[in-house]
Amino acid sequence: MAFKTISRAVGAVCMWAALGMAHAETLVVLGDDAYAPVVYAVQGKPAGILPAILERVAALTGDRYELHLSPWKRAYELALRAEGGVVGVSYNSERAKLFDFSKPIYDDDIQIITLKDKTFAFTRLIDLKGKVVGGIHGASYGEVVDKAVSDGLFTVERDVGAAGRLRKLLAGRLDAAFIGNGAFGLNDVIHSHEELRNHRTQFVALPTPLTRDPLHLAFAKTMNKRAALDRFDAALHKLRKSGELKKLMGTGK
Repeated sequence: MAFKTISRAVGAVCMWAALGMAHAETLVVLGDDAYAPVVYAVQGKPAGILPAILERVAALTGDRYELHLSPWKRAYELALRAEGGVVGVSYNSERAKLFDFSKPIYDDDIQIITLKDKTFAFTRLIDLKGKVVGGIHGASYGEVVDKAVSDGLFTVERDVGAAGRLRKLLAGRLDAAFIGNGAFGLNDVIHSHEELRNHRTQFVALPTPLTRDPLHLAFAKTMNKRAALDRFDAALHKLRKSGELKKLMGTGK
């Protein structure tokens, strides 16, 4: 019995060592304050899927994630200045020169929203040719989409919030709007503003999403947080393998 107890204790020590408990630290992490259900603020406090995952990862690694939320453009700019990591960020080759990235945490479906009487067929990027589409400041929609924009295939008019984007769509100033988080994301934005609620039947999500965008945790390379990201990835793998990650995303049974 004593031998079994010792073996279990040794196994537990090895597991925590593998996750980096001996090197745990406090890490400032920046994120969007209005991207429900992924990450958002409720009465100034972080809420959503990514904060829940960070909290659970912290319990495994011993790292403490000090989460500061603000509009996405500001959060990303602060992360560029190495004032903290950033959660909910998309990977592309340009960002990979500046940041160290975790493994993907959450896959975000980016929808194309139009007005009911102004829908159009969309199955590939060429179908957006010549259109003006609303999108958020500082966001990457993946390298293929970003390149299509830089090549002038279509125009992305940047803003700081999805509600204003849909109001521009209602006013006829946009051909379409990019809205994240699938059907939940669209419904959440509509419910956030009285004018949008009054016109909810006019908004249509095109059947084919723009893209499925994996979101990550990242730190500026100058912060030298690769070890912390490795601890994060090890804990994330454990949560994924156990099925707990799926439950944290609200999709578990």
